[in-house]
Amino acid sequence: MAYARHQSFYFREKWLSKGLNAVQQENHFFFDELAFEKVGLGKNMVEALRFWLIAFNTIEEVNIEGQKLHRLTQLGELILNQDKLSQTNDTLSILQYELIRNEHDQSTVFDWFFNHYKETVASKPDLLNSFIFWVSQREVKEISEKSLKKDIDCIVQFYTKSEDENDPEDVLFSPFSRLGLVKSEPSGEGHEIIKKISPDIHDIGIIALHYILLHYCVTNDVELISVNEIVSNDQMWGKAFNLSRNKIIEALNILSNHERYPIQYVRTNNLDYIRVMRIEPMDFLRAEYARRVVNYGI
Repeated sequence: MAYARHQSFYFREKWLSKGLNAVQQENHFFFDELAFEKVGLGKNMVEALRFWLIAFNTIEEVNIEGQKLHRLTQLGELILNQDKLSQTNDTLSILQYELIRNEHDQSTVFDWFFNHYKETVASKPDLLNSFIFWVSQREVKEISEKSLKKDIDCIVQFYTKSEDENDPEDVLFSPFSRLGLVKSEPSGEGHEIIKKISPDIHDIGIIALHYILLHYCVTNDVELISVNEIVSNDQMWGKAFNLSRNKIIEALNILSNHERYPIQYVRTNNLDYIRVMRIEPMDFLRAEYARRVVNYGI
């Protein structure tokens, strides 16, 4: 597990395009001592940017003839070509899914907060104490509480640092605040109250939700997914986006009418399952993003 590799910097607006463009142009970019000058960020921010892009599964580190380099993943290439400014919430939701999957063991706090932490409302001190306890039960060596506090501070800002509508030049906000997954409110006791929020399914994005089902089937080599799994399994809709069963059913009903890749309801042993069409998840995304460009110009 990994902690505080974000250098205390939550993800910022325009970082996605900066990072993906830089890696596409120079695969040694993050190993260049002058990278911070080229991208217009501080040195620690460049380290944070590398962390986020790997955690999002948009770049990967490779070793070619003894030299460490980075290259875009298939997802990184798609986003760079189709939505590098993350104008659609579908893109943000797919990156959210990658974060909580924590495949590269980079984003432990995100995995914990969405997949394992069951409370929907907590004070920030209680949130930190819960994270400290959870980590202590899983780590052999002691992890610095300072690092864990940085993770909690970062995850709150990641979802709550919203755009200042009165400042068109504001670039310090996090684009992930648009998903509306977390809310921070002051309390009378002088600390923040952190709440998990259940957004509208259209604020998440139907394309993203469909992609997650396809990816889940391929990753787990299954043809059927029960509605209960979608509600309560790690990394699935219920946990990834704080969705209730009713909202999940609403989204499934929409996907059952998809004009090209409709899902099917199947009832087995008195349980409701869904079957998705057999298509590679990235092929699906390419087709859907291309169709969106044709239909909507975005």
